[in-house]
Amino acid sequence: MEEKPTLSIVVPVYNEEENVRPLFEKIQAVCEAIGEAYEVLFVDDGSHDKTFAVLSELGKQEPQLVVIRFEKNAGQTAAMAAGFEFARGERIVSMDGDLQNDPIDIPRLLEKLDEGYDLVCGWRKERQDKFLTRRVPSIIANWIIGKVTGVPIHDNGCSLKAYRASIIKQVPLYGEMHRFIPAMSTVVGARIAEIVVSHHPRRFGKSKYGLGRIWRVMLDIIAFKFIISVFTSSAEPRNSKNLWHRFSDVLFNPKQRAFRTAAVLSLPFFVLGRILFGAATVAALSCLVLAIALLVLGGLTENKIQQANQTSSVSGRLAHFFIFGCKRRPIRFLGLIGMMSLLLGGLLFIFQMNAFLLGALRSIGPNLSPIFITVGILVFCVGLFGELIAFANAKHVKDYAVETILSANNEGACSE
Repeated sequence: MEEKPTLSIVVPVYNEEENVRPLFEKIQAVCEAIGEAYEVLFVDDGSHDKTFAVLSELGKQEPQLVVIRFEKNAGQTAAMAAGFEFARGERIVSMDGDLQNDPIDIPRLLEKLDEGYDLVCGWRKERQDKFLTRRVPSIIANWIIGKVTGVPIHDNGCSLKAYRASIIKQVPLYGEMHRFIPAMSTVVGARIAEIVVSHHPRRFGKSKYGLGRIWRVMLDIIAFKFIISVFTSSAEPRNSKNLWHRFSDVLFNPKQRAFRTAAVLSLPFFVLGRILFGAATVAALSCLVLAIALLVLGGLTENKIQQANQTSSVSGRLAHFFIFGCKRRPIRFLGLIGMMSLLLGGLLFIFQMNAFLLGALRSIGPNLSPIFITVGILVFCVGLFGELIAFANAKHVKDYAVETILSANNEGACSE
């Protein structure tokens, strides 16, 4: 009988034909030295070069190698999710397929994991990437992520991590969420640690990332903080020192996570609308409409979350829109529109306050400005609450379709 592996190594790859063979050989040498039954899962994310051909040939010689090929490119997060799903080991290690992560660090990650942690993150302290386009944005993003999420990891973007399978298989991954695995793992109560790991310059192939992702990462940070706040709030004890949860628990049902968040967000607009009522009619009306809209949005979101918990499929047009229409990342679509509307409203407000600029707008600026600001805030909030619906339905949707699975004991086509 085949010995079930206790250790699984997951490696997402995309157009890495020159890297996969030497990487597998390095992983194999390290795992043989560890002495456990192991498997190495390469997930080919729809490569257009010879990556799959190289892996297929290698798989005929190596029984520990499992090759999973997607029908089309689905992204690194989907590739990692597939690797975690098919991994059979009790402990899982993920790493990049470009030879920049070093398999020699795997034993130290596992040793740290065995100290009682559920997730051990690698920290590329001496990162060998371009300083301005890779390292500087990464340092800034990691600092912001740590402050916003409360998970002080130095290097969220490092793919070299070790996990307990029982924990990582509970974390829904989609839409480039692999960068936020440490923060998202807190939703299922993961104990997290970090160690310094090696990092090497890329020798073959091209990097798949650049400066163009910065704005997406910023929106993602906001969305994931919102998700964590809502989906972990129900675990807060009644005597929590967190003032936000203590205040909202007094006024609203603690089990209505999304609705109570919307209710708390709406309170300042109800108060502001009452203060402005009579003196600034359009601004007051905009605040009151926004407050009511947030309550409705919170109620709809709460309903969709409850439906997601009770059914095995995505239900309702609203959920379908956020998940399929927005590709499960509504904050990236609606959030950007909301920010543009908010910015336009702010500019109109500034201009109408200056008697020397855009005099023609002075008569309509006071009316348009609060409208644009209200619409901007509302659209942005729709994107945020849409993220909650997408997260709640994550278990019902897969972002990838498997074309082929090749292994010593299982070879053939497979559609997921």
